[in-house]
Amino acid sequence: MSANLWVEQFRALHARVRKGQMSEEEKRRYIAAREQFARALTAAQGMRLPPGQSARRSFRIAQGLQVDLAFAAGPMRAMTLDVSVGGFSVMLHKPPAESEEPAFTLRLPGNQEPVKGKAKVVSMQRKIGTHRVSFSTHGVTEKDTERLETALFDLALERIK
Repeated sequence: MSANLWVEQFRALHARVRKGQMSEEEKRRYIAAREQFARALTAAQGMRLPPGQSARRSFRIAQGLQVDLAFAAGPMRAMTLDVSVGGFSVMLHKPPAESEEPAFTLRLPGNQEPVKGKAKVVSMQRKIGTHRVSFSTHGVTEKDTERLETALFDLALERIK
């Protein structure tokens, strides 16, 4: 099967899941296809997954989404540079303390409820006048994790024509 045909079939499955129109057997096939699609995305991004790690939880989408961070010094609003189920990166004028774990609220596309949790600094890169700060996330509910993952697949599929 050609890659284009496979993507179109996956797109149709994804749309049916979003509408809640699948049997349990179809959902199992869809989850397997979702992992396969995510593996293709991570490979295209040059990422290597540790054995046993799900690609669905690892692939990144370069996407600007509004995120509110609650730092000890006060709240801050930023736009993500990239997002994955496990974290996000933003540009900040002043870097946070590496030990700080701010609460975050990530706005999803459309009128969806935002995803909330805690963030932990995993890397900082100084740029001219700013800092690229990457966060891993934790304390996100399973429901919010699933909603975020689905939104990321929506965004990935939008980019493939």
